[in-house]
Amino acid sequence: MGSLVSAIEAYLKELLRRSPQGWVVIRRKEIAEKFACVPSQITYVLNTRFDISQGYLVESRRGGSGCIRICRLDAAAPSRRPNAISGNGPPGRHFQGALRTLAQKGFFTERELALLNTVFRALEMSVSGDDWNYLKLQILRELMAGGGFE
Repeated sequence: MGSLVSAIEAYLKELLRRSPQGWVVIRRKEIAEKFACVPSQITYVLNTRFDISQGYLVESRRGGSGCIRICRLDAAAPSRRPNAISGNGPPGRHFQGALRTLAQKGFFTERELALLNTVFRALEMSVSGDDWNYLKLQILRELMAGGGFE
């Protein structure tokens, strides 16, 4: 299974490397068919090789037309706004977990984490849907790029 996981990871990273926006949209089922595996193996790769601690944000949309967007947080900001996944970005708890992981990795202090959480709660009340998902991604990219939090 290790070689299959590595092959899927390499394929997805190559897609990201080729993407000028720093993000790709995939469908689990299509990737699973390409690698002759079950979709849960794609989920396993995403969960273990593409998490926030490794510099990726994964957003998913469930249902018949469901898709997964993988974003490299260190990528340059896209020149145009991506088609955000409507209303199905990471839940607030996941996003707060991402911020905590960044704090644990030394990107900013616990005090800065508390300030960021306060700011994000205020922003979330005034920005919604696709705009909020896009804004979260842009802020995370800036934080990963340094953003003055060191």
